[in-house]
Amino acid sequence: MSPVLNEKILGMNVPEDSKNFQSAGKNNVLDVAYKLGATTFLSLVTKTNLTAKFNLTGHATVFIPSNDAFIDLPDEQKENLKDLSYAKEILLYHLVSGRHDKKSFRNEALYQSRSKMEDEDSFLKVRVNIYHGGKIITAGGSPIVNFDHEATNGIVHILSRVMFWPPAYGSVAQIVNIPITTFMAYGLMDGGLSEQLSKNEPYTLFAPTDLPWEALPNKTMNKLRGNKTAIRRVMENHIVSGTYFTNGLKRNDTLTTLLGEELRVDSIIGNVTVNGSHFVLPDISATNGVVHITTKIFWPTDFDWEH
Repeated sequence: MSPVLNEKILGMNVPEDSKNFQSAGKNNVLDVAYKLGATTFLSLVTKTNLTAKFNLTGHATVFIPSNDAFIDLPDEQKENLKDLSYAKEILLYHLVSGRHDKKSFRNEALYQSRSKMEDEDSFLKVRVNIYHGGKIITAGGSPIVNFDHEATNGIVHILSRVMFWPPAYGSVAQIVNIPITTFMAYGLMDGGLSEQLSKNEPYTLFAPTDLPWEALPNKTMNKLRGNKTAIRRVMENHIVSGTYFTNGLKRNDTLTTLLGEELRVDSIIGNVTVNGSHFVLPDISATNGVVHITTKIFWPTDFDWEH
């Protein structure tokens, strides 16, 4: 079935730029993308003048979002992609050096993309994660749903989600240095965990916004204030070793915190919840893992607190 016919059946319009796509006639990665019906991706490649970059000889791995993946983008990201300089960097993040097929994937493997860090000196890396015995494999937190399409200059995998949040903001510790998570940022520093969360070892951090901290009674805050041991224990109960994107989670999964306690995934439908806490901003990729901005504090079970 041709890509055009496939999209008509889906009730979608073929992007005009993709109609102008000119095959190099060599079955390269863009030819493969066209055969797979990835017309939205091809439209953006054309608009951003990246055709030559994707047509380079040699070996490359391209993680190509499906058309539905672009449709499902948050409205804010759809607007962002209208900025062609931003769109260019996002597309280049989906282009990885070297040929990596499914059987070569390893959990927590990092592959160098062609998208540069903000310092314009180093390249962003795409993290691959394997969940549930290989039933779910993600790249940059996005599920790979169609593997190993061979091209003359590399290999193509299809994603069900655009990798729109590259790890451009640094480590797990650096990400929480934003206005809505100041309590966590100071808590990690006071608990002596910032340095640990800045290293290469992957971590998942569940970071409550400032709101639940501000709502605590003075008696509870006084128990924490100046008590570095208590602060560290509370902070450790928000950190899990390893990278757990929401797309790798299933209902009733349990994750063990650095404190040794369990967090349970309550729901993965709509807004993911863990231990009854909603994710305000999920899946913020870090250079060494992922951060989920949440709505509740995960207190240690033996911590005497008032609420």
